[in-house]
Amino acid sequence: MVKFIKPRTAQRSGPDISRILKQFHQIDVETVMKSNMWDMSFVTPKTPVEEVIGILSSRKHIWVVDDMKSMRLMGCITERDLVEIIAPRKIDPYQFTISGSHFRSMLFGGLENAEDMMTTDLVTIYPKTTIGKALTKMKRHHLKRLPVVRKGKIVGELTMKSILLQFKKVLRWSQILDDQKKLNGAS
Repeated sequence: MVKFIKPRTAQRSGPDISRILKQFHQIDVETVMKSNMWDMSFVTPKTPVEEVIGILSSRKHIWVVDDMKSMRLMGCITERDLVEIIAPRKIDPYQFTISGSHFRSMLFGGLENAEDMMTTDLVTIYPKTTIGKALTKMKRHHLKRLPVVRKGKIVGELTMKSILLQFKKVLRWSQILDDQKKLNGAS
């Protein structure tokens, strides 16, 4: 007869990550979002392609707004969009129309400015949305960033990096508080 022995689990002295994560999911997006508008890249729809390419050489994405005063969000241009227009999919020479997708290419012409390059089908969130709901949207749509909008105006962005950095801070503070409780209990 084979006897299975249940392994002993080590006692963790660190924070209860599951509990902390549940609480973290309830935090508003505006607490975590990157609201340093000066550190975000914006262009208008009429910004020339050359300028957009220049910005994308040092950034992963650019938000397209109707104008710099109203900041009404119109679209986004990412490195992936740039790859699609620089190296378009091959098409059959006998095919006269391309159905089912928006065909954009620098190779075949027709691209002059940001509005010719931008993706307009954006997934957005509001400042009062919880981190849990934002993460669900990011996962469902395979996104690393979400624009945060209020009445159509971009007020910030939520990125996976900002979420991870904030969660790391929360874990650290939780550990400090737990350590403080242990010290106070030992005194």
